[in-house]
Amino acid sequence: MTPIFNALARHAEDRPDARAFRDGARSVSWAELAEAIARAAAGFAAGPRRVGLRLTGLNYVIGDLAATLAGCSVVPVPGFFSAGQIAHLLRDSGATLVDRLPRMSRSQPLAYSGGAERVIYTSGTTGRPKGVVLGDRQLTASAFGLAQVIGAGPEDRYLSVLPQAQLLEQICGIFLPILAGAETIICPPDATGLFTGDGRKLARMATLFRPTATVLAPRQLTLWVAALRGGVRAPDGLRYVAVGGAPVSPSLIAEARTLGLPVGEGYGLSEACSVVAMTPADAQGGSAMVPVEGVDLRIDDGEIVVGGPTVMSGYLDGTPHSGAWRTGDLGRIEEGRLVVMGRRDAMILRASGRNIAPEWVEAAALADPAVPAAALVLLSDDRLVLVLAATAAPDMGALVARLVQLPPYARPEALVMADPRHAGLIRASGTADRQVARQIASAAGALMPVPTPGVAA
Repeated sequence: MTPIFNALARHAEDRPDARAFRDGARSVSWAELAEAIARAAAGFAAGPRRVGLRLTGLNYVIGDLAATLAGCSVVPVPGFFSAGQIAHLLRDSGATLVDRLPRMSRSQPLAYSGGAERVIYTSGTTGRPKGVVLGDRQLTASAFGLAQVIGAGPEDRYLSVLPQAQLLEQICGIFLPILAGAETIICPPDATGLFTGDGRKLARMATLFRPTATVLAPRQLTLWVAALRGGVRAPDGLRYVAVGGAPVSPSLIAEARTLGLPVGEGYGLSEACSVVAMTPADAQGGSAMVPVEGVDLRIDDGEIVVGGPTVMSGYLDGTPHSGAWRTGDLGRIEEGRLVVMGRRDAMILRASGRNIAPEWVEAAALADPAVPAAALVLLSDDRLVLVLAATAAPDMGALVARLVQLPPYARPEALVMADPRHAGLIRASGTADRQVARQIASAAGALMPVPTPGVAA
């Protein structure tokens, strides 16, 4: 993190009046940001050593950097965590909840002494968060690696649309822009599309602020593309849109690029400090992921193994970790490019002996803006069923067109329309629970056969 604080001090000295971050009507210059962080750091230095940050917008930026500068252990509190998960996070980490910035009349110099860490809690598939411990080595290596892939520079303008408690957004929306000297616009939560199911506000924000780069969740890409179909134009000057967190339908990426969104994919995990492979900004296609500089990727018995300086030092209060990390994800490397196939523990084995990664089938459904969550399940009679947690009627013609691009053995034989409000179907993180989906499909009466292409549903 030392290079990040050095860059901040340099910008405050060389470009004091240039705008650094914008949050709605509020904005700060590099000099103002440096001063706000220095004052808040003095307050954090006088407080608890481990802080659970429940802040948003510009306050999160200041709080994260100030607590780090003060040598605190930072524990970001995800906004989508349930009350029980937050209680577990605070109890497990021993962190003190901080929901407002400390106010001090004195300042702490922007001289980072090193050694601060952050604990990232991931909800996983069980809903019980685990704390991933990351320090200066991992964070600095990740920020520099991503800056090289994206080609970030002071002329860039970054649109921050992911929750700031997500590690990916801390790196891409705070650390990397500071390294590059780029301006960051923080999108208000009601305009990100993550919680509204409507991408028009996100599209309008992009048109208004004309960013050069942004990072999206797959759901946000789906909604933005839907807004572009409706006549909203992609902003001029947008040169890179990264999307990650789950597989994305190839047809959705192709359409996005046709509509003016230069989309590239990314793959990563918290245990390796977020992104470890990414489509280069100058790539012509949207899916040619290559390892980030300094990251060692290899395949061992079909499983993706990550090595290098970004790998975590261990889980909080667990056995310290060193060396490479087995991700639990299946993949292959073709001509230096990473192809991710899905989670090993999620693979579906059919009676024919064929393995199916449900994530890629589900991605075909999630490309529809009416489907915020989907799950592919295998019933006891060896039938593949795609359960759609739909808020409205999906475009069945477009869905079938995407499904037929899959290998025949991976295509679902039937569909089930499920109420998104069904208890337990959609986790707090926004993904579908496949066990609950299988119960819904098993209890359904007559299943809806997947329509034949060219035949009306």
